[in-house]
Order: sequence, then structure tokens, then C-alpha cells
Amino acid sequence: IEFSRQAMASPSSKLKVHIVRAEGLQHMNHFTGDKPYVTCEIKRADGKVETKAETKPVTEGDALNPTWDETLELESWSPGETLEFAVYDKGLLGSKIEGKALLPSEFFYPNAFQGVLAIIGLPDAKLTVGVQVVGAQDGESSLEQDPGLATDDAPNARNLEIKRADGQVGTKAETKPVTEGDALNPMWDETLELESWQPGETLEFAVYDKGLLGSKIEGKTLLPSEFFYPNGFQGVLALIGLPDAKLTVAVQVVGAQDGELFPEQDPGLATDGAP
Repeated sequence: IEFSRQAMASPSSKLKVHIVRAEGLQHMNHFTGDKPYVTCEIKRADGKVETKAETKPVTEGDALNPTWDETLELESWSPGETLEFAVYDKGLLGSKIEGKALLPSEFFYPNAFQGVLAIIGLPDAKLTVGVQVVGAQDGESSLEQDPGLATDDAPNARNLEIKRADGQVGTKAETKPVTEGDALNPMWDETLELESWQPGETLEFAVYDKGLLGSKIEGKTLLPSEFFYPNGFQGVLALIGLPDAKLTVAVQVVGAQDGELFPEQDPGLATDGAP
């Protein structure tokens, strides 16, 4: 696990983001009916959001498994910047959030991404998207196909890092490799400690498979700070790069309020001012 910062002076590009469909949403507006829509925004290195786009609400058909099939365009994206997707349910007085999903840039740049993201905050909920950097190489790339992510010298089975506002890695920790039992469904039951975390910084988890000449990555997942601060998080995260693979984790900020709070119970995430 690690948190990171990075300063970038890369030229900006346009993104085409295809919002296909979602599965497993929940009823949020029982009186007016569910009208789900998706927002996509670029998470800047300094944490600010300067570019944001959203789909039209789905008003007909299966609102818990909606299909948008809508392409959004985002300007001024730079390599290294993460995309954040949020699924909302539009009501009379505002919109309630269903959950969020994050897509790091290495999953769609320079090769395109088309696949399924887990919606954090909703068990078993998924969002199908496609992302293409305009002018970049066409095609789809998964983690195991990306030579830049295929090997790692760290002898770990699970890696945790804190993603700083500027993208650089400030703190990183890792579990011991699992050497016995079911390696495809491993159990660590290990507690890691990370120093110098600050509110707003995202946790990045990466699962590796250790080999003789290094480690190959299985997949990654991100956990934004609003899901574990100030109340703890305990739940399941989907691994990007591995269909149907999940990672069960618990996160607690030392000195913060004790207790477990899932995103759908967090009043700070329950509503949004977006119409």
C-alpha cells in the first residue's frame, strides 16, 4: 500500500470516455423513482477537479441495471492523472450517490481501456466503461500485458501505498508472501502500518505474485480517503485487471473515531449538490 505524489509538466490531451452500463445499483429514490447518471472527472495532481462531465439520467427501463451507452469528452488530461467515476441517483431535491470507482492512468494510457470497474460502496455493483486518449495508440491493454507493470523487484504478495496529492509515493508497506495453502485465494490476515498519511490522500493496493526473477502484478485497486476517514473502512475492493477478483481489507486512521462505516452509511457521501 502506498500514497504518492508526482509533479508533471506533460502536455495535456483529450479523453473519450464511453459510459456503457452499470449493474447492481440500489433504490435511492423510492417516491420519485430512480434516475441514475454517471459523472467522470479528472483528479489533478494537486487534488483539484478542473474537468468534469456527466451522462444524462436514465429515466426508462431497469434503473438498477441501467444502460447509458454515452460517450463523454474530457479536456486537458495529463499522463498520471486518475479518472474518478461516480454514480448518482437524481431526485427532486438533489442527487444521492450510489458509489464511486477510480481508474489509474496506467490502465488506459497509452493503450485504451475497456472493462468493468467495481463501484466502491455497493457490494457486487459494477460499472462498464471504455477510455481512450485521443491521439494515443489504439487498442486495449490489461495489467498483465503492460511491460511497464509486468515485473517488480519487490518480494511481496500485497503492496500498499499512499498516493500523495502530487502523485509521488510517500509511504509504502507490503505483506509477506503466501507460500502455503490456496495461492489463488490467499489469506494474509496481516496488519500494516503507514506513517504520514494526510486527509484526502488515496490508498493504492497492488497484488503481486513473487517469482524467481521478480514479481508479476495481478492487479490494483484504489480506496479514496472519504471511504475510511474519519470512520474506518472494512469491506471488499475489486482488483482492476482481474475479472471477478476481490481484495478484502480494513483501514483505520489511528486517533480518528473508532467504528466501521460503509460509504452508503456516510452522510458526507449520501448527497450531492449536482442536479
